[in-house]
Amino acid sequence: MKTFKFMHSPFVKVALLVCATSAVAGCGSTLTDDPKRHDPRLQHPIQVAREQVSVTIDLPAEGVALSPEDSRRLQTFIRDFAERGRTAVTVESQMADRARQVLEAQGLRANEIVLMPDTTLNAPSAMMTFTANVAQVPTCGDWSENYAFNPTNNPTADFGCSTRRNLGLTVADPGDLIDAQPMSGRGAARQDTVLDSYNAGTPIGPQAAPINTQSVSGVAK
Repeated sequence: MKTFKFMHSPFVKVALLVCATSAVAGCGSTLTDDPKRHDPRLQHPIQVAREQVSVTIDLPAEGVALSPEDSRRLQTFIRDFAERGRTAVTVESQMADRARQVLEAQGLRANEIVLMPDTTLNAPSAMMTFTANVAQVPTCGDWSENYAFNPTNNPTADFGCSTRRNLGLTVADPGDLIDAQPMSGRGAARQDTVLDSYNAGTPIGPQAAPINTQSVSGVAK
């Protein structure tokens, strides 16, 4: 029976040390933690940009209603302005006073309308414009990584992308992602009272007025 004797030569020791050092260096270069992967807001940011929203209609004579098509388009424009308008509505028309009447009839206030009667548009045309915010959402669907092998334990590249994309697509005013609208100004004390009453199951609202036991004629019931 043959036996083998392991030789503790300096060459073998150096070779083992080189292999171990290479392995550690390799792990250090690949097994790194990416903090951005753990925060979808950083990994999949929502960009907010500005855009101009415009509509052109034919103003009717005073006392005459808009055409059905112009009425539909103007109402859509006004709803969009109410949701995400960040500037006043600028109106270019040679019929400035009539344009103001039409917009105020749609619910706009006087301080939300800026008239520009000096325009190349011919009457009865009127172009209305406001500046709004638009969300530029991330593109999802990056499945390029191997889900079966994740030595770094980092979230995948697509982690949180769909949530961020849906948020950007569904928010009424993308400008709220930068600067939220001011609060309504209702008293916090009243809100706490209503919530406490709701949780306790008691009626919510003003106190009931005392019941009058007399009829109109003054005869007791």
